[in-house]
Amino acid sequence: MKRKLLFAVLAIPFLSMGQNSKNASEFGNYTVGGAQVFDKTVASTDVSDSTQKASTTSNANSASKRGIISYNFIKVGSTYYDLQTNASIGRRVILLPDGTVSVVWTTSEDQGFTKRGTGYNHFDGTNWLTVGNPTVRVESIRLGWPSIGLNGNSEWVMGHDAATGGFVMSKNASIGSTSWTQGSSILSEFGRRPIWGRVANSGQTFHCIGSYSDSTSPGDPRAPRVNGVYAPMTYSRSLDGGVTWDIQHILLPGYDSTRITTGGGDEYAIDVKDSIVAIVTGDHLKDVTLWKSTDNGTTFTRYICDTFKYAPYSSKSLMLDTPFVCDGSVEVLIDNNGKAHVFWGVSRILDEDTTDETYSFYPGTSLLGYWNENQMVSTFIAGGNQFDRNEDGALTISAGNTSALSNGTVPSTLKNQGISSVARLGNTSLLHSPSAGIDANGNIFVTFSFPLEQDLDANNVNLRDIMIVHSTDGGANWAQPQDITQIQGFEEEFGAIAKQVNGFVHLIFQKDETAGTNLQNNSASDNNHPVVLNDIMYAAVPVDKILDGSIETLWNLDVQTFNSNKEIFVVSQNYPNPFSNNSEVLIWLDASSDVTVEITDLSGKVISTVTYNELIAGNHYLALNAEGLSAGIYFYTVKTATHSVTRKMSVN
Repeated sequence: MKRKLLFAVLAIPFLSMGQNSKNASEFGNYTVGGAQVFDKTVASTDVSDSTQKASTTSNANSASKRGIISYNFIKVGSTYYDLQTNASIGRRVILLPDGTVSVVWTTSEDQGFTKRGTGYNHFDGTNWLTVGNPTVRVESIRLGWPSIGLNGNSEWVMGHDAATGGFVMSKNASIGSTSWTQGSSILSEFGRRPIWGRVANSGQTFHCIGSYSDSTSPGDPRAPRVNGVYAPMTYSRSLDGGVTWDIQHILLPGYDSTRITTGGGDEYAIDVKDSIVAIVTGDHLKDVTLWKSTDNGTTFTRYICDTFKYAPYSSKSLMLDTPFVCDGSVEVLIDNNGKAHVFWGVSRILDEDTTDETYSFYPGTSLLGYWNENQMVSTFIAGGNQFDRNEDGALTISAGNTSALSNGTVPSTLKNQGISSVARLGNTSLLHSPSAGIDANGNIFVTFSFPLEQDLDANNVNLRDIMIVHSTDGGANWAQPQDITQIQGFEEEFGAIAKQVNGFVHLIFQKDETAGTNLQNNSASDNNHPVVLNDIMYAAVPVDKILDGSIETLWNLDVQTFNSNKEIFVVSQNYPNPFSNNSEVLIWLDASSDVTVEITDLSGKVISTVTYNELIAGNHYLALNAEGLSAGIYFYTVKTATHSVTRKMSVN
């Protein structure tokens, strides 16, 4: 399918948003304005290699209202291979029943990506397995796109084999163990290459969705056409922990040419809770569709969450009304009552010429779509106007953020504007890649990626942060989005959060000083995004700071005000507890501050005092040492000049 990109004016009316949902007009004007520039390019089915180009708005030049805030996040990994997804975020973070956390990402320890595989790290409540550069992969063969989960007392990861197709599951000896057993290839198909899997499980029952790679190289297989759908999304199931698969690569009910003509990689998501399975898919030329099963995937019910009015798409369809559509990045969450919630990045499309096979889309669109099983109405819960930080009525984003390379080079239309780099992720929009989690109180949290005004890299392209939006009433109303990474001068992309939220939203993301990725955005002629070692960062963002909106208030503080504000911290219960040697407590600082940890006995006698000087804002782990302490109950107090929190701990 050929695609064209449109020149779109990003001027918007600024609107502050409280906890409510809005219609399209309230999130800004995204209609075509000014001259329209059509650049026709063939989009490869292997979307990790696809290239498009476009011209959009001019560069951001106005001064930033945002203070320069240095946050301390925890580096848990690294990778030379810097493309974590083409669109939708998979299951990359799990909060385990004992409160520990495990994370995975696609890693490569070499610049040629021959050693690509699963990067893994685990926080056991006291330490991460490795802090800094744990580049060593789990598997011995080249894999990618891992999912992670828990099965009994051990963890599993499952990634795809892009060379031959199919998937490989590895399991460790126990939670947090670095001893992994690599399985054999599963879910392979003769003459086809199923890849881009998303996997989730409940106990021994595993559910996998994926699509097919497509190649025109001699000897390589083309993607299949099934039920009239080219490169379809398929579903597979295992009832014995992934050893055998009783259902393999079937199409879900209604996934056929009556409404869909083409599938594609990473345009789908899955969630599983007990016997409930929820699967969602969407893209430019299809509905946002949910399939839900309450019997472990034996039967499914289909829900069309957002209707594509021209389904099934034909190149003969005249589309002059630029309808809102999904950009291919989707997410699904099963809440505590077993109801499904669906999220997607939003784009717009146009087809004014029915004599060719092309259509046009708007990569400058910035809306977050939403549907839930209770209300069954699609709406928007976040939009570009909420990120007009200088309040000038326009979302001023570099053209490089909405364009892609053409034949490995930066389009001349961008070079004429002084743009030497591009940074669009595949065919997604400015706002893309939602990831969702829920806590025991039913509060729903959704992160997504968005480029910032005035925060530019060396190529004059806007850098991205990870934003979060939340609902405290089951999705009926949504609060103002907040920026939860805020690392000045760096891009934070591919944010993934754990489905389960406790007192913290557990987040990982990829950090890079250059916008975009080497794999999609490096110009061979300019080498403007060379292969470098990217950081994988972890953050535990306190729920109460999100709920009261205080993360977002940082935008309104200049540096002096910010650094003098000591309304600073959230303190977790120490882990492990009880303990005999060492334990740690996780804290969150809103501002740089000295922090003291004081241990006292039941009588109030001070046993020990440790001071940490000028800890910067963000997450920190503070040590508690039981050396010399007899078994019993003690208290630890974490305090600054103006605040303190005291909690009980037990030494055995």
